[in-house]
Amino acid sequence: GSTLVDAGMRQLWKEGWMPRRIRLLTAACLVEGLGLDWRLGRDWFEHTLVDHDPAINEAMWQNAGLSGVDPFYAGIAWEQPPNGQEEVDYVEKWSKEPLVWPSNLRPYSSMQPPSQIIDDAEGRRNILREKGIYKATRAVSNAGVRVAWEGLHSSIKTGEVIGSG
Repeated sequence: GSTLVDAGMRQLWKEGWMPRRIRLLTAACLVEGLGLDWRLGRDWFEHTLVDHDPAINEAMWQNAGLSGVDPFYAGIAWEQPPNGQEEVDYVEKWSKEPLVWPSNLRPYSSMQPPSQIIDDAEGRRNILREKGIYKATRAVSNAGVRVAWEGLHSSIKTGEVIGSG
């Protein structure tokens, strides 16, 4: 569907890595665009990323699932075309890169997503807005959580929640 997301997923499979911006677009595409459970994305990135960090991966995918503490990219237009020559070159490189697929994924490697996925992207974001999902997610994020740290002169133990808001 999205040339940037498709290129990023190809790079992820080939090299085990993709740029941060493409990771964010991919997460938004899979969760908000395709309606997949954010845990599927988390698990796939855990399986494929060579720079996998369990804490960062978990937090990023919770944010993409609109259940994390930092939804700063909620509603990002994942279907946008490449922005500038660098992204055009990126898509050009990775869209033509030959890949070796495991036998269980080969049947899916040549599938094309329905064109309405891109056409319906803004409509799906509008539904999330109308339901107040983005607003609620940001409210939770803005409330914040403070945790005690080692050396804090307090009766609260290190790692325990001090308060929120």
